[in-house]
Amino acid sequence: MILYTPLSMDSIFPPDENAWNNKRQVNIENGTLVIEKTDDFTWKVVSLHSSNPHDYLLQKYQPGTEWAGE
Repeated sequence: MILYTPLSMDSIFPPDENAWNNKRQVNIENGTLVIEKTDDFTWKVVSLHSSNPHDYLLQKYQPGTEWAGE
């Protein structure tokens, strides 16, 4: 099987299971967000997958932003 993706190998096959367990996918209006739990028990945005180009310009969806939910 060949997997064509722009994602890094670590995003698809994390080096350890804890890295995978700390991530969640959140549904948004036009797609999904991948968020990750940080050491201080907050969530931060890791990546955005959306069909709406405008979503990529919104500050709340930028990688590294703290996720408070909607």
